[in-house]
Amino acid sequence: MTSVDTKCSSTANSSPDLAEIEKSLYTLWTRKVPREEFLSGGSPEGVNGDFAEKVDYKGINLYSSLIRTGQNDLMHSIYPGCAGLIGKGFQDVVGKYFEQFPPDHHNFNRAASRFSAYLASFGDRYVKKYPFMPELADYEWVELEIMEHPALTPDNVGDFKQLDSPELFDRFGPVVNSALVIRHYEYPIAKIVDWLKDGVRLPRRVKKEACTLAIYRSPEDHSARFLELGEVAALVIERAISDDSVSYADLIKLAVESQVGANPQQVVLDFLTLVDKLREMELFIASVEI
Repeated sequence: MTSVDTKCSSTANSSPDLAEIEKSLYTLWTRKVPREEFLSGGSPEGVNGDFAEKVDYKGINLYSSLIRTGQNDLMHSIYPGCAGLIGKGFQDVVGKYFEQFPPDHHNFNRAASRFSAYLASFGDRYVKKYPFMPELADYEWVELEIMEHPALTPDNVGDFKQLDSPELFDRFGPVVNSALVIRHYEYPIAKIVDWLKDGVRLPRRVKKEACTLAIYRSPEDHSARFLELGEVAALVIERAISDDSVSYADLIKLAVESQVGANPQQVVLDFLTLVDKLREMELFIASVEI
């Protein structure tokens, strides 16, 4: 009886536990170099030796291929502009990206969220040729993020207050579309995206040209929209985003202070026109009493 117990204990101690099996499978399915080393008869780091003897090589190839296909499909759908510029090397870039930034969220789409950071840190080969590519990746990611945002609808917001008397400036402030982000880019990203969509050949060297974009979701039809902003409009919107108790009077003061030497009365008139425009474009969707 004692000898049988000893044999069972020895077998149990030599067998990999569930955590080691999971780690080994994850390594073989998702990491190219260890997988190739293993399939060539080697013993890569991260793969349990006892478990490796029982692994189905065809299964490793099958599952790793399915995972790579899913990752490539995901990245192509989110980053068509980047994929087009990188060309045939995009699949290799995707593989290296997921090795550097493995998925850490139950939403599969979120696995693609750090591609801009990856390009900025590890994409020298492509960024040298297309220095705007990290910004292009950010733009393409934000489009998806906005589309997945639970945007406000006209049914659950208030009315838009007509600013027809000065006292209303202090009493009311704007309600900002909650599915809205502002991006400040060094390159003319909106123009580059249009060129890529239209199949226009990019200039040999795309020069820096500051571009501020509002990227948001329409409460009316839930489509993603992009609006290039001027300096004052960006200041006003960003202040309204950061402070939900800001009044129209506060925003007028900000606009006046930002335009040194300008006629204050003209700035106020321009501000009222801007508010009407932001309302029309669905960036400001209502007014709230402060």
